[in-house]
Amino acid sequence: MARHGENIRKRKDGRWEGRYIESYSNNGKAYYRSIYGTTYTEVREKLTSNKNLELQSVICKTDIETLCQEWLVFKKDSVKLSTYTKYRNCIKKHIIPYFKNMKAVYLTSQHVKDFMLEKAYLSHKTQHDLLSQLIQILKYGQSQNYIGFFDFNYLKYPKIIKSDLPTLKSTEVTKLVRYLQSIHEVQKIGVFLSLFMGIRLGELCALQWKDINFYTETIHIDKTMQRLTDFSEGSHAKTKIVIDVPKSQKSIRVIPIPSFLLELLKEFMKYGNAYVLTGTVEYIEPRTYQNIFKRYLKKCKIDDINFHALRHTFATRAIEQGCDIKSLSEILGHSSVKFTLERYVHPSDEHKKMNLEKLAIFY
Repeated sequence: MARHGENIRKRKDGRWEGRYIESYSNNGKAYYRSIYGTTYTEVREKLTSNKNLELQSVICKTDIETLCQEWLVFKKDSVKLSTYTKYRNCIKKHIIPYFKNMKAVYLTSQHVKDFMLEKAYLSHKTQHDLLSQLIQILKYGQSQNYIGFFDFNYLKYPKIIKSDLPTLKSTEVTKLVRYLQSIHEVQKIGVFLSLFMGIRLGELCALQWKDINFYTETIHIDKTMQRLTDFSEGSHAKTKIVIDVPKSQKSIRVIPIPSFLLELLKEFMKYGNAYVLTGTVEYIEPRTYQNIFKRYLKKCKIDDINFHALRHTFATRAIEQGCDIKSLSEILGHSSVKFTLERYVHPSDEHKKMNLEKLAIFY
């Protein structure tokens, strides 16, 4: 009788026999091969050695491209579609072309370092994200025994140089608001909601009238819109619009509506599933609305600027008007107050001068 959990048994002739699967038929039937020895221990060691040889054969055949594809399958159900799309595009554009046909078992930290040097033309943020993803793939490879020892300490993340994010000047805000007040277009609502409530572009495009509660005077943000690569089998389109939950749990939030915006919203009010930026069940996608915003800027003779600058402007002006950081962070849907301070709040020169002038009391 074979030992429990092992395919090893003692034969009637006194020898020990161990069996292992050598191959499979097309219909899945297993074909076994036997190993013999004078003791149980001898046969077990031979079987273990044989399994190691089989595993080593699989390891040696696994290249970086196969490892990346296997990692994508592993990650697919645990991340958002937008994150999965980002991972897949990064692998296709950067990782596979560089490491094409290279066996995972031979990969060293020097190879990765050389790879990052070649990608030095990318932004520091993109380099950082690229290395972070590659390290995840390598650690997965280790867990599957495709890669042996790897010196991760040898890899250094590029330092992200944080630059001041663009904002509109007070004079530009005034000019833009006055122009929007002079036109009767439902699309202008999005500019006001971002400029005075900090709502993101994707969140605005996905916003429906059912998300606005006029009784509590609040807006519920629980979805965002993005155009992502379409991986659907048989699809002829390269991209598709996806409406999904926001980028983080903190981004799902309820924001109070300032009283002066309530009147504007009531002027264009619709019901149910109608989208706020259209007034119908048809939506405007982010890229299209970005172009509408740029048309507004051109009409106001304001230098071209990204729509996201409205959100930066809101955060900066809120701080200048005395809004506490905790409240602002929750309104913006940030994961931490620290991120709000470091990334979004940039007091203007006028505000800095005003604070310095307060010291005149001691002069």
